[in-house]
Amino acid sequence: MSLTLHHLNRSRSERLIWLMEELGVDYDLVRHKRDPQVNLAPAALGDIHPMGKAPLLVHDGQVIAESGAIALYLLEHFDPEYKLHPAPKSANRAAFFEWLHGAEGAVFLPFLMNTYIAATGLEDSLLSQYMAGERAKALSAIEARLNASPWFAGDEFSAADIMMGFQLEAAEERGGLPEGSPVHGWLERVRARDGHKRMRAVTAED
Repeated sequence: MSLTLHHLNRSRSERLIWLMEELGVDYDLVRHKRDPQVNLAPAALGDIHPMGKAPLLVHDGQVIAESGAIALYLLEHFDPEYKLHPAPKSANRAAFFEWLHGAEGAVFLPFLMNTYIAATGLEDSLLSQYMAGERAKALSAIEARLNASPWFAGDEFSAADIMMGFQLEAAEERGGLPEGSPVHGWLERVRARDGHKRMRAVTAED
């Protein structure tokens, strides 16, 4: 079996490193550096997949793009005992899918847009005001979920927590989490995991 992850420094692809560390699978890591002029992925990624973005997973010659698709692919192939995702017909399966995909969709978009707004000098624009409201809405939904259960898919840690990790650690780093938010406790729990520590050891070289 050949399993290779193409990873871009300072990017959401670190979540796939974390997932594979939690799964305990053997993989090769190919590191890519952002272009220092435009802060985007290097052109070399376009030689692997036409979108030219990371992460990219190559499994036995097959290239898989999109973080959520890669996560589900890895779980399907390397988590037959459902340690990191709820089994079919599990009561927590719907919540798992909601947050795993929300991490790339409606929940994450307002946080991503904040990065683009800052990069383009639009902090005082109408778009910035609108996205601030959307971020508040997303954070409210996140906090409601973590007030109801310790993990995003219920009582057990899952790949949904891994997928939500990057944006919530970034939100904390930027001072975007209010005091008393349940996200702080969730971050303490994920950082206590050996898989997260191993991922941070890998990304420390980025």
